[in-house]
Amino acid sequence: MLLNRFLGGGIVLRLANICSYGVMACSGSQCSYSADKVNYLTQENAVALDQDLFNEYKFSVDQLMELAGLSVATAVARVYPATTHKSALIICGPGNNGGDGLVAARHMTLFGYSVAVYYPKRTANTLYENLLWQCEKFGVNIINDLPQPEELKNEYKVLVDALFGFSFKPPVREALKPALDALIYSGLPVCSVDIPSGWHVEKGPDSENSLKPALLISLSAPKLCAKPEILKNVKHFLGGRFLPPGIVQKYNLTLPPYQAQDQVVEL
Repeated sequence: MLLNRFLGGGIVLRLANICSYGVMACSGSQCSYSADKVNYLTQENAVALDQDLFNEYKFSVDQLMELAGLSVATAVARVYPATTHKSALIICGPGNNGGDGLVAARHMTLFGYSVAVYYPKRTANTLYENLLWQCEKFGVNIINDLPQPEELKNEYKVLVDALFGFSFKPPVREALKPALDALIYSGLPVCSVDIPSGWHVEKGPDSENSLKPALLISLSAPKLCAKPEILKNVKHFLGGRFLPPGIVQKYNLTLPPYQAQDQVVEL
């Protein structure tokens, strides 16, 4: 999967009603954005946006992945803080979503969580090997055997879904079926990275048995499957605070502003 994911710093223009990261309504020192004006990326635009970040703006994969993982960890901590959800299991796939999950694991340990990672299909690449090494050095428990879905509640309070991104195409590989089943059937709150695993990037879930996340952390800009009429009863955060102004203008993005130094914003 390509890195379809990074939203940049929201500069709120206090003297106007339009902010380059959202449509603003301002009164005195208070500003809010019009949620119905937020727009959503197609898969084609998400891929093109990533290529612009790499080619025109010279960002590296690991640079962007670090920002994505920090955003994920921050959003999870906002909704499921370590004080109430101490033990977290992050389920990582072989692509860039999995890399985001490995970065998030490291940051979540610094936020006070007891973190485990299940990473059944590892990517033979120096970047991913280094991220996994860093997790181990930070005290993340790398598990090789995944408990049955109904047993996960005995060990964890929250799951992070970093399994599949928007490039996923069915069917699920046999080696990854237990991981997806754990996310679907555990009964624990699931926090999905960018796209709920198994969903179509534009149409959303394809059946009643699809994953039902409790939290979605969109990266860069929300994708079409995150529209309110599809993403029902789900907490939704946008993360990254990263896109250059030129990208925002090129793709005509209307996105909410971040507050102060926040790395995420709730939609």
